[in-house]
Amino acid sequence: MNSALLFAAAAASSAAAASSGAAVTAATPGGSATLIGPGGAAAAALGQVNPFWVFVLVLGFPLLMLLLGEALRWLQRHQPIFVAPLAILRNWTLPALALYLLLVALLARPRSAVGVRISETLVWLTLILAALSLLNVILFEGAPQGSWQAKVPKLFRDLGRFLLVLIGSAIVLSSVWGADLGGFLTALGVGSLVLGLALQDSLGNIFSGVALLFEQPIAMGDWVQIGDSLGQVVEVNWRSVHLKTMNNDLRVIPNSELAKGQFINFSRPTPLHRVEVPISFSYDDPPNRVRQLLIGAALEIPAVLNTPPPDVVVVSYGDFAINYKVQVFAPDFLTGDGIQDELNRRIWYLAKRHGLTMPYPMQQEVPYESTAPTPVQQGLASLQLLKNTPGFASLSSERLEQLLAECEVRSYATHEVVLHRLTPLDGLYLILSGEAELVLPDATGRPCSLGVLLRGECFGEKSSLLHGRIAETTVLACDDLEVLVIPYERLQEVLVESPRLAADLAEVIEIRQRAVAKVLEGGLQRRGSAGIPLPEPVEGPAVGGSASGGV
Repeated sequence: MNSALLFAAAAASSAAAASSGAAVTAATPGGSATLIGPGGAAAAALGQVNPFWVFVLVLGFPLLMLLLGEALRWLQRHQPIFVAPLAILRNWTLPALALYLLLVALLARPRSAVGVRISETLVWLTLILAALSLLNVILFEGAPQGSWQAKVPKLFRDLGRFLLVLIGSAIVLSSVWGADLGGFLTALGVGSLVLGLALQDSLGNIFSGVALLFEQPIAMGDWVQIGDSLGQVVEVNWRSVHLKTMNNDLRVIPNSELAKGQFINFSRPTPLHRVEVPISFSYDDPPNRVRQLLIGAALEIPAVLNTPPPDVVVVSYGDFAINYKVQVFAPDFLTGDGIQDELNRRIWYLAKRHGLTMPYPMQQEVPYESTAPTPVQQGLASLQLLKNTPGFASLSSERLEQLLAECEVRSYATHEVVLHRLTPLDGLYLILSGEAELVLPDATGRPCSLGVLLRGECFGEKSSLLHGRIAETTVLACDDLEVLVIPYERLQEVLVESPRLAADLAEVIEIRQRAVAKVLEGGLQRRGSAGIPLPEPVEGPAVGGSASGGV
């Protein structure tokens, strides 16, 4: 500001001294300098100066500088994004314009003079820079997220600005200095061809970087894997992408590799990242029990997200174990490593607490002791169950053992269909462990539950008939289910030997037929545990002795 005022004072002094022909001296920071010598053409020129330009330079220029300074201070507090273009106008354009007016309007220098050309060139170049800065502020600064302005990379904007400045400079050189642009463009074309051939790889990286920045498949802070390189993006420039690896090293990858190959962005489209932990357990451990325990262990880890929920899938049956995969979601990629470590440690303690076996291959032979019940143990349990069932209690132990030898034990998983409705029955099903649900569609086709059968109860009771041995309901396993299947031929023999069993089965058939008829008529009032209607309980005995078996 002091230099601008000093400059205006010098201009005023020169104008005042013009009529006397005396030398005009202006004070400068380094001393004094004579601006106009005594007499001559210069004095005559100053004598013909328009007073308007003297007023503009002496009063208008300092006043305008003061106003722009106050405007800059206001913008810094309220609209800082507009400070840059206004600062260029105040600090560069106005002083260059004042110098140009001093030389042309006051000192009457011709436009062909070197000083005049330099000042005019400075005026136009600074105006171009200020206009481009203002255009950048209006279009790109503060653009909403997701708009086309926000998607334009900064490198692309810088290259566009450089190109516009280059074009503007060429026009200024042509108009102010009279330069021949034809020869300049020819030289530029030949030079560009030579540079293009010499810098093929570098230019390839530049254009690949421009394409990547414009498409924006990666951004600062994203976790990406490029080939064998895994890390967080810390810089994206015109030539390369900089990754900070897990070992806190910096790996620089040229943009041409990204443009030619494939890469994985773990932070897109959302930061959520799925963590998969493979684990194996023995064939003696029921898959549904293993799945339930593993999901519970995953939910106890604070960093694991509840939505999407954790899941456990059976991957395959290996040579010595069942292979599982625990799938959980982490809030971001970096948290996933900690979750994987925590989950692996908790699985070991979980297996120890619940007696799960994690078999592994060994180089020596070891005897394998199964924890599953042996056929003898299973046969004794089935025999005891038959002895406690009123319909079979009248048979001798030898006859029951003979019957069991011709029966079959079947296992079903949770929600697995044991019997389909309207399919032929191959025998009587007696529940050894678990629970089963009887399901029947009502008049509208909506599935309704007739009830849940417990251990010791039976289904498939129509297999005791000589004709019409068809399942009236669908039977689903409520949890892991084991049933003893008594074949039709053996059942007919037992019915002859035990009239009590025949009477019990006939009563069960009658009770369930009434329940089926009630469902088909739509006379249901209450709902079951799974949100499906249940008929009112019906009094009567059931094979197995439980009241729920009588529905």
